[in-house]
Amino acid sequence: MLRLFSTRCPYCRSIEFRSVGARNAIEQAVLWLLQPYRCALCGHHFFLLRWPGRLGESGA
Repeated sequence: MLRLFSTRCPYCRSIEFRSVGARNAIEQAVLWLLQPYRCALCGHHFFLLRWPGRLGESGA
């Protein structure tokens, strides 16, 4: 099972990864919840859970 809360690649544990676009309609449908990434070291595609901004933070 993939961990959606980690900030590392779930395959090789690298911290070198970047955000990529959705590859198909299913990924596009869940894009509001899951952000797709690709590892720069091993090349695997994986998802991380999107977190909203901090609550209670004001723009002033």
